[in-house]
Amino acid sequence: MLNGDELALEALHKRYARQIYHYIFTETSSYDAAEEILQEVFYKVATKIRHFKQRSSFKTWIYVITRHAIIDYYRKQETQPKTVPLQEEFIDYHGGVGQGEQLSELQHLINQLPLKYRRIMHLRYIEEFSLIDTARITGVSVMSVKSTQKRAKKLLKTQRDEGVACNG
Repeated sequence: MLNGDELALEALHKRYARQIYHYIFTETSSYDAAEEILQEVFYKVATKIRHFKQRSSFKTWIYVITRHAIIDYYRKQETQPKTVPLQEEFIDYHGGVGQGEQLSELQHLINQLPLKYRRIMHLRYIEEFSLIDTARITGVSVMSVKSTQKRAKKLLKTQRDEGVACNG
């Protein structure tokens, strides 16, 4: 699969495009930006696949490329990412994430978090990356991932408790 032929690239796109699109959308809150960045990511994958050293999983490598593409996008835009909740229609329309009420509710709660928490929680609990892979993707230490995750969980619990109090 690492020889760069079209069939391999098509297989990679089929396997990862939906997950990566969702991750980009979570970071940008823009369908157009997500499409643009997704194209850039797969262009970079196609041109840099020979440089994949297998020091981490391929999925981790492609998410690092994605994170860098998102950073580049914001540099070009000269704006900061917005904290906008993900619309439930998007989850149901694109499949993947909307599998089951608990995951959908978790996704909804995660998308209410500030970006620094949302990024870590999405990678850890939606994409199911390990602490080490999450640290590699985000470019921070494992301890930083752990502490951000802990603060995010505390904030999620507060949000959930306030939701229960309002609904109860």
